[in-house]
Amino acid sequence: MSIARFLMWAPRNALALAEQSTRGALSNALQAAQEVLDSVAERTALTDAVQRDGEPEPGDLRRLSRAECLDLLGSRQVGRLAYVARAGVPDIVPVNYAVDGEDVLIRSGPGPKLQAAERRELVAFEVDDIDEEGRTGWSVVVVGRAHKLTSAEQGSHVARGAVPQPWASGTRRHEIRISPKRIDGRRLT
Repeated sequence: MSIARFLMWAPRNALALAEQSTRGALSNALQAAQEVLDSVAERTALTDAVQRDGEPEPGDLRRLSRAECLDLLGSRQVGRLAYVARAGVPDIVPVNYAVDGEDVLIRSGPGPKLQAAERRELVAFEVDDIDEEGRTGWSVVVVGRAHKLTSAEQGSHVARGAVPQPWASGTRRHEIRISPKRIDGRRLT
């Protein structure tokens, strides 16, 4: 192909290729937007069911207020901590805990929980009460940054009576504080 023919061919074909690529990208974008809208509609329908007013019926799922979540959180001693134990490996373990204001306090010995707190990882903490026979229960989830407390920080909450009491034997002299970014709860009636 001569240079003259190429210069005549290239602009027309480049434009056709660009139009074809744009149509494909636009089609993909429209499909993705529709999937997001469908997902939002499904979530809205669930949220509407959760927020239904009136007397609860069996099977109703109700969102808990922040105050209700904090009351329930303070009513237990055992919850589950979800954290990243090492790159790409999540872990969930039962832990004893105490509540200090809105923060969750956990005692720990050396190991992956403490390492996650030293890295100031984003973690999740969950506590619940489930009646399998009655098919009722509640669940509260706290999501926030974990960090290892210094000795001075440990002393400040002890004075307020917020001291986690481990059930398992062994030395657990380190404390982890989870400062919530989000607290959510649900009750199933």
